[in-house]
Amino acid sequence: MLDDLQFGVFGPLTVRRNGTAIEIPQAKHRVLVAALLLRANRVMTSEELIQQLWGSEPPLTARKTLQGYIARLRKVLGAEAVVSRSSGYAIVTDGDRLDLERFNRAVREAESAQDPAERARLFRVAMDEAGGTPLVDIPSEYLQHGDGAALTERWLNTVENWADAEMAVGRHSDVLPRLKALVSEHPFRESAWSRLMKALHRAGRQAEALSTYQEARRLLAEELGIEPGQELRAAHEQILAGSDRAPLERREPAPRTLSAAPSPATPFTLPPRLAEFARPAIESGMIRRLLDPPSDGQDGQNGQEALPQRTLALHGAAGMGKTTLAVRVAHAVSSTFPDGQLFVELQGERGPRTPEDVLGELVRALGVAPESVPAGLGELAALYRGLLSRRRILVVLDGVRDEAQVRPLLPASPTCAAIVTSLEMLSTLGGTCHIRLGLLSSEEAGDILGRMIGRDRLAAEQQAADDLVEYCGRLPLAVRIIGARLLERPHWRIGHLAQRMSSTRRRLDELRVGDLSVRDSLAVGHGCLDPAERRAFRLLSLLEMPSFPAHVAAAALGLPDDRTEETLERLTALHLLDADFVEASGVRFAYHPLVRLYARELTFDQDPVQARHRAVQSALAAWYSRPSRPRVPARLTAADPTAAGWAARGATAPTALGFTA
Repeated sequence: MLDDLQFGVFGPLTVRRNGTAIEIPQAKHRVLVAALLLRANRVMTSEELIQQLWGSEPPLTARKTLQGYIARLRKVLGAEAVVSRSSGYAIVTDGDRLDLERFNRAVREAESAQDPAERARLFRVAMDEAGGTPLVDIPSEYLQHGDGAALTERWLNTVENWADAEMAVGRHSDVLPRLKALVSEHPFRESAWSRLMKALHRAGRQAEALSTYQEARRLLAEELGIEPGQELRAAHEQILAGSDRAPLERREPAPRTLSAAPSPATPFTLPPRLAEFARPAIESGMIRRLLDPPSDGQDGQNGQEALPQRTLALHGAAGMGKTTLAVRVAHAVSSTFPDGQLFVELQGERGPRTPEDVLGELVRALGVAPESVPAGLGELAALYRGLLSRRRILVVLDGVRDEAQVRPLLPASPTCAAIVTSLEMLSTLGGTCHIRLGLLSSEEAGDILGRMIGRDRLAAEQQAADDLVEYCGRLPLAVRIIGARLLERPHWRIGHLAQRMSSTRRRLDELRVGDLSVRDSLAVGHGCLDPAERRAFRLLSLLEMPSFPAHVAAAALGLPDDRTEETLERLTALHLLDADFVEASGVRFAYHPLVRLYARELTFDQDPVQARHRAVQSALAAWYSRPSRPRVPARLTAADPTAAGWAARGATAPTALGFTA
């Protein structure tokens, strides 16, 4: 039965027996087959497969469910094809029955060919074997980020090398359709734009070639806020000078064959870039920081100019889009780091990962065999630094807990750079550019929403869209969620969702779609608090004030002033509270509207009614104890302290008596 099976990972996943397609309709089964095929004939551990299937939050029954999936696949494909080993599972197939193996073989032969015509022919064979973008129908974010991303990058490089080979033998017009499709699917890949320009010019279409450059330049400026890179500018200058037949300079990544042991040459584990999310001013600043020439005037190895050590540290509240922004910037500067771009999450399913665990993942991604990875932190760090030495690699470290966790992971080589994301500011990291992400402006929020649902649909209900943005508190994650909800419901009017969002009771319920949830995002910061800090976070949300001073918080919590200030500063560091200095009032603290709703959910769920009433009454007493404040009527202090309770007795709620001062 094994000889009857044929597999394909390019385009949609395909499995055939004797030429007849075998349907694998279940999404998880398809993810499992794709993961095993990308490492065909090599064992994948249960832990690796569980991560591909469920990401960082697998169900408690994940291992048992995986065993059930394997059993079903063995029934469909045969026990000889899907084998079990003590350490995991594998799909067994020979090189002629998997398109990936045939593709890799053809690429290797093409790259070693000396005759231009033969090189072009072999690259055509590789392109015919591939047939299209790999894994287009596999719904696994982790798979797309890891082996899938590396395969996609290799396929893109092969398309470009094929175009070079065809043009080398004079077939300039033949490559135009595929290159046009390539820049349409990957609009920020400057190497593809330069080849399209060169092919147009050599086909006698100079005006089109020059207009193509202007199109690429406009796209980069509008989307990323940057000018074209050296390769694209060089192609433009050569066309203007009529000398584009000279080969364009390009650093080709070393080939990586996924069916063999991973090569350390071009590791690529970045997640996909989110096109509709854009914060142009911040992005362009980060990109310039990573692309700026060195300021110390020192040269690198072999006379090459070296990059200074760069670490960009993004910090901000949950839901601000730190990871999304870091990934967008990493993609934008990928050509500056041709030796690899690595992405690693530092928050594991059981809490923050240890530096040893993360370093092990990084050195394996850089090509070290698992059995050669040392166990101790010191040896791991030394190996990691050695692997990065003299190479241009960008490392994205996502979800850092503190400086101690991330310090051993930062590249020491001046030719490398790092982007770090965290809730708290990592203030003791030396040589770091700290960037705080805040709320979107109304214009930025509207732009993101328009990119997602279409600008015409947005303009047709502009007021309702503005209301939605305000209900989201201009939180990037919330804006993405409402955009996704409207995108998947084209029959909904924007005003309909705005009406649903107008209720504070259901607002957080509305801010959920797929695996995105504002409530779940806020839970990350809340999980970093100790019990006393969680109690403060909950109870202070009951204060009906736009902002409050520390002495009012101390009264509400029943804590000394110094202890309260420490707690408030901790909440502020995690961006669960905002702090601002108000002239003549000192420092005052406030909740973001959505954070307040989340905290109130927690307090009504966890704190007894007596504790909630006592906190509010104590805060009121502290507020009105100041000589400049009106006294609270005694008959109201012992009753229900909520605004509804005051109104039920015909009294005025405290917010109208000076809480906004």
